[in-house]
Amino acid sequence: MLALAALISLALAVGAVAVTPPPAPQTVERAAAQSQPGASTRWCHGPLELPEGLLDAGPDEDLALTPPSPAVSLRTVSVEPASSLLFGRVSASRTLQEDDGSVRAPAIVAEAADGSVLGDEPASQDLGASVLGVTGVEDAPHVTSATSDGGRPVADTVQSTLTGSGDYRSFALTRCGEPVTEASFLGVSTEKGDSAVLVLRNPTERAATASVQLWTQDGPAAMEGRSQVVVAPGQEQRVLLESVAPGQAAVGVGVSVLGAPLSMYVQSTERDGLTPGGAEILAPLPAAGTELMMPGVEVAGTAPTLVLANSQGSATTASVEVIGPQGPVEAAVPETIDLPAGTVVSTPLEGLPDGTYAVIARSESPVTAVTRSELAGADLPGDTIGAPVDFALVSPAPAIGSHALSSLPTQGSAGQLTLIGSMDSAVTVIPMAADGSAGEPLSLDASADATVSLTSEQLQIGEERAVGVTVVPEVPGAVHASWSQRESDGTDASLLSSLPVLPARGGQDPVTVRLSP
Repeated sequence: MLALAALISLALAVGAVAVTPPPAPQTVERAAAQSQPGASTRWCHGPLELPEGLLDAGPDEDLALTPPSPAVSLRTVSVEPASSLLFGRVSASRTLQEDDGSVRAPAIVAEAADGSVLGDEPASQDLGASVLGVTGVEDAPHVTSATSDGGRPVADTVQSTLTGSGDYRSFALTRCGEPVTEASFLGVSTEKGDSAVLVLRNPTERAATASVQLWTQDGPAAMEGRSQVVVAPGQEQRVLLESVAPGQAAVGVGVSVLGAPLSMYVQSTERDGLTPGGAEILAPLPAAGTELMMPGVEVAGTAPTLVLANSQGSATTASVEVIGPQGPVEAAVPETIDLPAGTVVSTPLEGLPDGTYAVIARSESPVTAVTRSELAGADLPGDTIGAPVDFALVSPAPAIGSHALSSLPTQGSAGQLTLIGSMDSAVTVIPMAADGSAGEPLSLDASADATVSLTSEQLQIGEERAVGVTVVPEVPGAVHASWSQRESDGTDASLLSSLPVLPARGGQDPVTVRLSP
């Protein structure tokens, strides 16, 4: 009886469970967070550093080399993303104001390699723009810029190094940049007397491995165990390019990085016997493309040279167009240029009158390109020393979207902004002053048929030279621009360097991150 009663109770319990409806499913809320764009840190490359042992005097001190300048100068221009300067207007901000009525402006801090502060008090007015200049820096500095609320501004930092005389007489402009995982360089020489060094710096706390490949006129260089370079956190590694591919008038370099992004550049110095041949410090090139525009190619008695690199696995061909202020120049243009797979091809552009031009390379497959300009100085005394030369490698200028911002160097006596269009577009250029103010907007028309230029004199604000410019095209993506700068070596303005004007990056939208099982 007791067992029967227990079974009846159990049956009733099971029946109750069976007729009870299951609980409704619960919605799981996945965690989400927004990652706001933070401050921008640009890493500069520092002064020219010659390969170890090159400056040793040897038995005859009279033949010892004189070193290049040990210092660089920096200038940073940083703008709030809502500043009127990025929209082609000069008007005081009434929305970005602090509680005391002052206009918000980006913060800029320049630090040396050891972390010591080189400058942290930028000048600003009521335009939401800040300017900071630093001179006499003898290492590789970095510059951090943030908007007034800690976000990412539209910013640009340029370094310049000037050696007015001696064996490495030269003027070199370089844009400081953020670390990257892909980079390419082109146009440096490894011929006798010349030296080129690939520098890989790791500013992060993780190790990185860089895969390096060189290309020459004969095809890919044999790397012989030097294709993989490990860069420890906080360290740098150097690859002497003439030890890999000696005797080349122009080489191409490609770098791909795993582990952590690297700050990369190539330093090139040239000498012809005892005659200085110039120097450059090269930032990574824009990505390969099928139409590459290089405005700002200066010609002064020496024909420029177009250098094309085809790192692809199949051959391609390229055509060239040279355009000046009066239109296309047919005499300097070869019909087509054959580019075998994995090669670098140099082509002189003969017959150009002195002036400033845009060189346009179009190809069937993506290629990289630079155009080499040279300026010769006055003859130096001595029977074995001729006229010294400085050179500039004019890199492709990417299309400017809605606006661009470019800092201008602290050194250099004469500069010029050169623009070319892929289609016709009106353009507004606003010069910026060292105190954070701006001059009157300048309007000009860029076309695909002729270059248009503004000199540093035309960009002056009163009696002061411009320290930066904003470029705002009416048709986004239709305009390309470069800045070229000359400096005197004590006799004339025969030192030369060049920088492309890059599309503005800053004020990006936040990124939403969601967690999922």
